[in-house]
Amino acid sequence: MYSIIYRSLAKPEFGKSDIYQMLSAARTNNEDLGITGCLLYHNNQFLQLLEGDQNQVTKLYQKILNDSRHSHIVTINERILERPLFVDWSMAFHDFGLNGSSADQKSRKIDLIFQKSNVFEKPSLMALEFFKSVNEILYSAN
Repeated sequence: MYSIIYRSLAKPEFGKSDIYQMLSAARTNNEDLGITGCLLYHNNQFLQLLEGDQNQVTKLYQKILNDSRHSHIVTINERILERPLFVDWSMAFHDFGLNGSSADQKSRKIDLIFQKSNVFEKPSLMALEFFKSVNEILYSAN
């Protein structure tokens, strides 16, 4: 099991309807490829964790790197995992802009997302890195 975490900035013209169309196609594609993960969107920023077969994840990530709908792509971490963190999700997604700016609301939603994952079963460096990145995006002053 291979995993990559990255963050990027959506292009200004890439709106909410575009994001949902992209997400729908990604879920179908990821399910066919056996890729799971989590995609978060907040303040025009994406944070994504992808996991699956190393060859499939690497190919998908190359497509993402060449995708003109976003920029400033930064690889945060990549590593081999013992087991997936988001085993049942072809792509978990949440737009934190829909929850308003309340830190309490954001924290509750993050808790719900991670309760449905394998993150708490066995702590891992990848899960900790993802949590750290989620906090940076959600609670930074933008």
